[in-house]
Amino acid sequence: MRERLPFLFIQCRPAGKIARDELQTIAEVTGLKIGQELNAHLLPEENDLDLLRDLDIENGYSAVIISGSPFRASLPTGSKESEEQQLNNRLIPFMRYLLDKDFPTLGLCYGMQMLGLAAGAALTDRTGEDLQAVEVTLTAEGLSDPVSGQLEPVIRGYTGHGDSLANLPEGATLLGSGKHCRYQLLRFHKHLYGTQFHPEITTAGMQIRIDQYGDAYYAAAEREAVIARCMTKDVTSSHRLLSAFTEHYRR
Repeated sequence: MRERLPFLFIQCRPAGKIARDELQTIAEVTGLKIGQELNAHLLPEENDLDLLRDLDIENGYSAVIISGSPFRASLPTGSKESEEQQLNNRLIPFMRYLLDKDFPTLGLCYGMQMLGLAAGAALTDRTGEDLQAVEVTLTAEGLSDPVSGQLEPVIRGYTGHGDSLANLPEGATLLGSGKHCRYQLLRFHKHLYGTQFHPEITTAGMQIRIDQYGDAYYAAAEREAVIARCMTKDVTSSHRLLSAFTEHYRR
């Protein structure tokens, strides 16, 4: 029997506890074996890796998953070759390639924002969300979609972002929305998906992020309030998106 193609996981963050946790969580939720069925690349740590030159995407992988990031997708006007800018420069051509091929992709938070930028959307900081667990309500299109239709009509997942999409880019469909941030779950074309929430963060994983981020995502004085609102919510309903995506696109 011919072996199934692995999934490619592009991690848009430096090595560390969060990178390890997100990789391990995706593996556990989907049942994919790291290094065999789930191949990960820590992009900031692999400066010589050219995603289009060095990886045979169409023939070598079932689908692509793109992580969140401590970096922002929106950059100040005139920003120079910072690590943030270099990462964006490497990702945008890759995102355009995925969109052009309509290649199965799941972009998580920053990953979706980069897909949105490549698709012509603008970003805004007006609908950013602090570390919390929000409700995402599926639209009629979301309920009938082959991937998101496997979820409950209302799911709960963790958020924590400064930027978000300001508009729905051409060719995209809104699958799930939130009360404050509308664009929580999208499909680009037929086979690319994006989430503003984090289906890859568990309750234990959120504790890691609260500890790691310090007061970067919240004021130090709000730590106990952040813990209370994050650690008391059940977010397991959002994890199903990961397994639904990988089950649907595994080939």
